[in-house]
Order: sequence, then structure tokens, then C-alpha cells
Amino acid sequence: MESMDIYIANVPFDEGTGSKDRPALVIKVDQERVMVFKVTSQYQDKLPQIKRLYCPIKDWQQAGLKKQSYVDIHRLYRLSKKWVFSHQPIGKLTAGDCLALFNFIKNAK
Repeated sequence: MESMDIYIANVPFDEGTGSKDRPALVIKVDQERVMVFKVTSQYQDKLPQIKRLYCPIKDWQQAGLKKQSYVDIHRLYRLSKKWVFSHQPIGKLTAGDCLALFNFIKNAK
């Protein structure tokens, strides 16, 4: 388990109750929790203020994703390790996508 690995994780919804199994990008791991950004393929119909928080994953196939996807940086989620690491990672961001994400976050805030 490393930073920039992509797992299928149970991520809570932003509004209301419930959660969804979805790709999640591991940012940091501590003793009990994992910090992740959710990964989404839903982009086209989003409002501009939401799109500006979606970093495109250029090498999405190499990252183990099935279609063009985006790292949603609007919220960092703290999840239980058991919710994230109950499966093997599906992939990892390439070095180029890691650098692009770093610059995207730096410029978005």
C-alpha cells in the first residue's frame, strides 16, 4: 500500500447518507486511516466550478481504470484501512500524472 495507488474503496457520499464503492487514489496512510481523493469518470455534465477541481488522469489505462477519469480534489476523505485495503490495488498513477496532480492541486488552491 503506497501513495498514488488506486483502490476500489467504499467512499461516503458528500450529501446525505450512504456510500459507494468507487476508485480512490491513496494520498497518505497512517496507523488507522487512509487519506484518499475519489476518482470519477463523470465530467461532461458538471458545472464549471466543479470541473475546475477535477484533475484529468492522462494515463488512465496504465492506472488500471476502464475509461477516462479524473481525480476529484474538492475533498480529502479519511477512510478506515479495512474499507480501502480489503482488495488489491487496481493500479497506480504514472510519474507524469503524479506531477500533473501535484501542480494541479498547487494551482487550484
